[in-house]
Amino acid sequence: MANAGPVRIAVLGAGPVGLEAALYARACGLPVAVYERGQVGDHLLRWGHARLFTPFGWNASPLGLRALLRERPARDLPAEADLLTGRQFREAYLVRLAESETLLESMHVGCEVLHVGRTAAGKPDDRRPFRLLVRGTNGAERIDQADIVLDCTGTYGTPNWLGDGGIPAVGERAARPHSAFGLEDILGDRKDHYAGRSVVLIGDGYTAAATICALAALAEEHPAAWAFWLTRGPRGQPLPRLANDPLKERDRLAAKANALATRCDGNLEFHPQTVIDEVVCHGPDKGFRVAGRSNGKPVAWEVERVIGAVGSRPDDSIRSGLRKDEPGYYVLGAKAGGSGFLLRDGLDQVRKAFAALTGNPRLDLYGNKAA
Repeated sequence: MANAGPVRIAVLGAGPVGLEAALYARACGLPVAVYERGQVGDHLLRWGHARLFTPFGWNASPLGLRALLRERPARDLPAEADLLTGRQFREAYLVRLAESETLLESMHVGCEVLHVGRTAAGKPDDRRPFRLLVRGTNGAERIDQADIVLDCTGTYGTPNWLGDGGIPAVGERAARPHSAFGLEDILGDRKDHYAGRSVVLIGDGYTAAATICALAALAEEHPAAWAFWLTRGPRGQPLPRLANDPLKERDRLAAKANALATRCDGNLEFHPQTVIDEVVCHGPDKGFRVAGRSNGKPVAWEVERVIGAVGSRPDDSIRSGLRKDEPGYYVLGAKAGGSGFLLRDGLDQVRKAFAALTGNPRLDLYGNKAA
């Protein structure tokens, strides 16, 4: 390791991968501080009404389970095969981990890391501590230091733009505060917002599939509702069906959404091969104009709501003063290109990061055979 004393590790983000990284640090005997600007598992609260495709056993690690059961051997935990909602997983696992004896003193919840830089020159780059500009729970700012930074902030809070070419459509920047992104709780907390309304849904992934199924179900109760589903993909079924998909809930969702698209059931119009050029908001709760091209021909809709289900991207502004390959700064989880919520990818990234920062390529605290 770079320093003679204990290496101080800062983990940014208290989601599944961030807590896992903190557990790994503690298992290595290293001091760690976890910074979370919101609540533990904050992104899960945003889409937590939805059920996970993957069972609990895929999303809990040996280190996490060991930490919880060491404190309370009779603790009631979900079964390995249980399919939980995001909120259930957060409460049953993530919150308990953050409150465990292993991590409790390391948690800084409600503290946002605004920027990360290096201390002044004078030592080799990899021996200069990182300086973290932190805004605490009382709003006051301070400087903390760390030798290693593990950026586990994810991507969910930075949705992609709706416009063609990955840039904002005309008017989209002003319309964004009035639009919705990600997985809305259409049949729950947001039901009144969408009941009986006309909606443009943009996107062709599983988030869009879940959204269109919810809008179709809502239209059965409120026939005045109408949804326009716009995708960039070709005609036919918008979602791929995987042969012998091991995640049965994912396959069921794809089949249901495809059926809605091809039959245009549920007060739905499906418009494939559509790119967006314009998203103009007429004012708070006054509707939108969405315009673009479908099969090369101009199209436009006047609707009351807009939902973007177009994925999200990393926000690297927090480290804008650092090099992309800054020694000691590790990006983990979805922000590093992981597969969204599948924690197995995140666990592998955590293992490799600690093997690198400890200089022990065979380090594996999960009980796997070293490569």
